[in-house]
Amino acid sequence: MTLTSIALKERLRNLRKNRLLHPLAFFVKKYIYNTYVKSRTAATNFPPEVWIENTNCCNAECVMCPREKQTRPLGIMELSLFEKLIKEISKFKGDVRRVHLHNYGEPLLDKEFPIRIRLAKDWGIEHVYFVTNASLLTPELSREIIVAGLDEFKISFYGTDKKTYNDTMNGLDYDKTIKNVKAFFEIRKDMKSLKPMVVIQYIPQTKNQSRIDAFLNLFNDVIDKNIGDSLNICSLHNYADGRYYVKNGSNKISTICRFPWATMVILQDGNVVICCLDYNGVQVVGDVNENTIKEIWNSEQYKKIRSDFKGLRYSDYPVCTKCNVIH
Repeated sequence: MTLTSIALKERLRNLRKNRLLHPLAFFVKKYIYNTYVKSRTAATNFPPEVWIENTNCCNAECVMCPREKQTRPLGIMELSLFEKLIKEISKFKGDVRRVHLHNYGEPLLDKEFPIRIRLAKDWGIEHVYFVTNASLLTPELSREIIVAGLDEFKISFYGTDKKTYNDTMNGLDYDKTIKNVKAFFEIRKDMKSLKPMVVIQYIPQTKNQSRIDAFLNLFNDVIDKNIGDSLNICSLHNYADGRYYVKNGSNKISTICRFPWATMVILQDGNVVICCLDYNGVQVVGDVNENTIKEIWNSEQYKKIRSDFKGLRYSDYPVCTKCNVIH
């Protein structure tokens, strides 16, 4: 991400804070953006993206994440269930753009994680991806995920020095993690591998003092843009009842959420939820222990969700009504 695009994002955030512009924003989203979305929401036979939560356990308590409010049981997905899902996805791999091997947890806590990557690639999944805090990305594990054939992963790195990082990503250690991150790039180079691509993400906020320039300087020299590596600046978002960072621009919901047409999220116990922000698994729409991905995706319940969302009828979806993205 360039400084120009970062500045543009900041300007857009500032515009959204201007209460005088809320009516205009509401009009644009409801009557222009939604028209565009409706033209792009044709039902598909199979989800274009599948998120498989290998674990909802985490070794960090980052300040932006409602980890302490998670009440669903912690666990790691059984490898047999994971393999069943991958085998089904492989039958529709021409329709699936990407498989995310994560959701609400730290994937590298799973000792079988490189095996899962290898299984996905062996079954022909085109693009395998996950997100990590990299605190457990040891040199040995770096080599394992490269050999397994991982296509891309994102590193959440929310600080620019020991204090700002440790204050934001509670439970982790800046020195250990940055050593892991920089070692990964050296290992990939030594192995002469063009994969996986890496995105390193930063969220400017009070705790880390919003040092965007310092973040860019920290990693600009280690990433390889020729391979496709990049640095990303992201904004805070709400987590339904978990965190409230962004004030909704209007009390009225004005936007069609595209998630029910674009993505299926499968939790570590096999339950399927509408959205990745449903950290407690409140809005369950199926169970892959009982039905296939395809059956759930084409179920009457999913059809009703799509119809309700198109009509901006979100009252039956408590997680959604508190989402800042659709207001």
